Amino acid sequence: MKALFTGLNGTVSPIVANFFKTKGYEIIPYDRNKTSVTDYTEIKKFILNQKPDIILHFAMGTPEWSGLLAKIAKEMNIKFVFISTVSVYASTHQGPLTIHDVPDALDEYGKYKRISEQEVLKENPQSYILRLGWQIGNEAGSNEMIGFLTKQMAEYGVIKASSKWYPSCSFMEDSAISIYEIVHTLPGDTYLINSNTAYTFFEICVNLTKTYKDFIIEETEDFIQDFRMFDERVPIRKLRSIFND
Repeated sequence: MKALFTGLNGTVSPIVANFFKTKGYEIIPYDRNKTSVTDYTEIKKFILNQKPDIILHFAMGTPEWSGLLAKIAKEMNIKFVFISTVSVYASTHQGPLTIHDVPDALDEYGKYKRISEQEVLKENPQSYILRLGWQIGNEAGSNEMIGFLTKQMAEYGVIKASSKWYPSCSFMEDSAISIYEIVHTLPGDTYLINSNTAYTFFEICVNLTKTYKDFIIEETEDFIQDFRMFDERVPIRKLRSIFND
């Protein structure tokens, strides 16, 4: 079995690729320095040569590139997975968010992801659209939660965390397992991947100090939002089973 991945220089894609590898997949990287992201013929030739069973698109790029990949996947009868984000919803939403909430983000990143989803589904309605929350990993220099908290601690000597904010978030390893399970057991559709059903950002940070003992957490109430995504179809380990409280 072969899995074609974009974005392997990013944060989440390598974690997911490693999990697919443990399941027997050969990982094929999409190298944008070698293969076009705009030329339909060149992209299709590359995919024809590689013959993947599934394409997982994590990389940042134009919505048009996402659409081309989805189109080619449909033509070749290959599963196509577009990795999206909770950020497709405008910050004015008060959750919990469900699959029935319409993406409406207008900020640059959220709008880009929202339009990319539309391009993918226009070209390939059977695609998997997987919306992720904030990822929790262990890399201080990355854009996931631990990286953010480490930077806050280094800059300010304290981490201010709102007890009025309920974010969507998951440990990256759990997201990887969930992505694998979804694309192997569920039909193509839009799915919301989130492990947080009950915790505020403050509570999450306090629980993380069990591992990251240098973190000093200060409770605030200056950011009020419920941005949890709920999707009962999605198999994923919940934070409550990890934090054990």
